[in-house]
Amino acid sequence: MDTRARPEWQGLAAILVASLVLRLVYAWLLPLGVDEAYAIAVARDFSPAFFDHPPLGFWAPVAAAALLGEHVLVYRLPALVLGTITVALIWAIGRNLGGSRAGLWAAALFGFSPYGALGAGTMVLPDAPLMAAGAGMALVMLRLLRQPAPSLRLWALAGALLGVAMASKYQAVLWGAAFVVWMLAEPGRRRLLLTPGPWLAACIALLGLVPVLAWNMGNGWASLAFHGGRAGGGLSPGNFAAMAAGQAVYLLPPVLVAAIIGLRAAFRPPAPERARALAALALWTVVFFNLIYLFSENSLPHWTMPGWALALPLAGWWLARCTPAQARVWRRWSLGLGLAIWAALGLVVAHLQTGLLTRGAAHLPAWDSTLDAFDWSGLRPELERRGLLEGGPVLLTESWITAGQMATALGGWRPVRVLGNAHHFAFLPDAGADGPALLLVPVRIDALHWRAGEALALAQTLDPAAQLMEPVVLPRGTRDYAAVLILSLALPAGQLDQ
Repeated sequence: MDTRARPEWQGLAAILVASLVLRLVYAWLLPLGVDEAYAIAVARDFSPAFFDHPPLGFWAPVAAAALLGEHVLVYRLPALVLGTITVALIWAIGRNLGGSRAGLWAAALFGFSPYGALGAGTMVLPDAPLMAAGAGMALVMLRLLRQPAPSLRLWALAGALLGVAMASKYQAVLWGAAFVVWMLAEPGRRRLLLTPGPWLAACIALLGLVPVLAWNMGNGWASLAFHGGRAGGGLSPGNFAAMAAGQAVYLLPPVLVAAIIGLRAAFRPPAPERARALAALALWTVVFFNLIYLFSENSLPHWTMPGWALALPLAGWWLARCTPAQARVWRRWSLGLGLAIWAALGLVVAHLQTGLLTRGAAHLPAWDSTLDAFDWSGLRPELERRGLLEGGPVLLTESWITAGQMATALGGWRPVRVLGNAHHFAFLPDAGADGPALLLVPVRIDALHWRAGEALALAQTLDPAAQLMEPVVLPRGTRDYAAVLILSLALPAGQLDQ
């Protein structure tokens, strides 16, 4: 092996190992979030697609648990593996654009950004398979553009990877559309549309949407109605500003600036053609969702992240061409702000586990609401000790959020019935289960008494003989923090409308 290549491979190995160690620590310590618990709960019943998302991101954690057992680290294992693959692919894209330094910059920018490390590399979210497949597709696309006569094999591989991305998250469709528009806009590449390659890739890619389309056709196009309803609402500059701040945190502020500069440089001489093509893939996602942010009040800042992630090789390409002094400035700013944000995230995780920030407070402040990321694993042993799970009662909850939390805490308990907004729980085969039931209502400990009255009133509308039982109280660190109200009732057949 050429000894001159060793520093590059050693640098890549260092980034891969360091980013994996960082992700393993957070995977072990971070309690499951509501989206994670929900995905795990509903995917235990096989479905070709789900109310919220295509299937791959939901199937992966359940498949891992079936093979290795129920544990938070097992649920997150597929994301950990895919996250490492994505870092390597981002490195390869950067290297293709601008050589060794560009590749190492790109890998580091992605691997140590909160989005790359957590959203696409640790948590049970569709972003992990989306980004692995999307980065692979982008790398194959760059290889296609380097060949005077691209082979059908490469076109088929690009289409297959795009299909995997579309079977992970709907927004991957934007990548396919962006590449078609780029070919039309790039004078030297319009002729590609007269060859069979792009059409072969498109046909293969669309196979990734077949399960989604089949499920939606049989369920009133529920997914399209749900996602379509999240946009709109009028001009909202406040939401746009909040989403801009969120994007800066997810990516790290200096990294976001470098990505913007890289995108701008891609359209200026002497940028290579492949830089423009990659920039087109990235920009469609970034621009599309930022427009939604501007005209919506119901949005999340991570929607743009797959686009920004594909812009990071362009940031690495630009940084690799900077002078050593300029690169040092960016390295210092990125390292300084990155450490500050990661320290803040570490403090949040410590608080989620121990209640560190309010440990000495006589009363819990209103802002200290961590029920959406709480370890509910102590619930099942207590219910089993009391014999409440004997006979397999229906698990009844007030929303899809609590249904996911409670069902996953009970090791994938079924059947589950949801009183309010049910999301995919409404489409499970036993969504209308009846008979003996337990209404479980998770609350903060200081809301226990007044929420108990509300819960009992609700339960008695379903069964006048419903009974409020002793709650399960769960600690956060050394202090009781959460409780699960338990109400025993019977659900007559046809009592609820789903």
